[in-house]
Amino acid sequence: MLRNLKSLLTALALLVTPALAHAEEPTKSYPDCGREPTDAEVQAAKGAFQAGNASFNEADYARAIDYWEDAYRRDCTANPLLLNLARAYELAGRKRQAVVALETFLSREPNSGEKDQINRRVEVLKKKIAEEDAAAAATPVPGPTTTVPAGPVPPPTQAPVEHARRSPWPWVVIGAGAVVTTAGALGYLAAKSKADDLAKECKDPAHRVGCPATVQTEGTTQNNKMAANSVVTGVGAAMVVGGAIWWFLDKKRVDNANGSATLLHPLFTPAVAPEFAGLSLSGAF
Repeated sequence: MLRNLKSLLTALALLVTPALAHAEEPTKSYPDCGREPTDAEVQAAKGAFQAGNASFNEADYARAIDYWEDAYRRDCTANPLLLNLARAYELAGRKRQAVVALETFLSREPNSGEKDQINRRVEVLKKKIAEEDAAAAATPVPGPTTTVPAGPVPPPTQAPVEHARRSPWPWVVIGAGAVVTTAGALGYLAAKSKADDLAKECKDPAHRVGCPATVQTEGTTQNNKMAANSVVTGVGAAMVVGGAIWWFLDKKRVDNANGSATLLHPLFTPAVAPEFAGLSLSGAF
């Protein structure tokens, strides 16, 4: 009788173990923030935030989560902390809680400039959760007679992370702007040189007075070319500046989408206290 009872318990344990291994910790919601924190709470939240940063940079995500949860509990107006928590939860394998943190941030910061990026991040996480659930459901459950191999069980392979990529178009705009700027500058210098040569045929070259009619006409043409090339140079310079700004904003977009952070370039630096963008061308010779 006792031997039969032990066999039954062993079989039940083998049936339940895979489900327990796959299940994440239960998710929790964040209470509504109905008050302003005191100065003491803000200072305490800052300290917990900094401690969480240190733990995150050391890849101790569980400790970072504890610190940042404590910081947000003390100062519930510091909603950017939810983005930090979402990344830490994701790296700790708790994707469902990461989704809760991101969706809470969107509900409390509906006008955030990162709304679209965060929504895409939520979609990716939910897709991964669905894939993991489907894979777990398709895994065959071992029967009572299945033997467990001796030795340590290797950790599961983490699914590759989908990374956003930099766009090449900012460099295309910068390169095109440099070409346009160079062409405009060369055109301006060429027209100015011709205008200066024509001025030598005037009685008063300095003031360009007493010029023959043909010289007057050609000189006006060269002045118009100088004006046009000045505009071309300005447009090219604006393209270079615009391309550089685009490059900077695209880098920020990729960093935010990937949620990357390193010791030298930490991504998560939110403040936890409330205190915490027709031309008319003509010329006369």
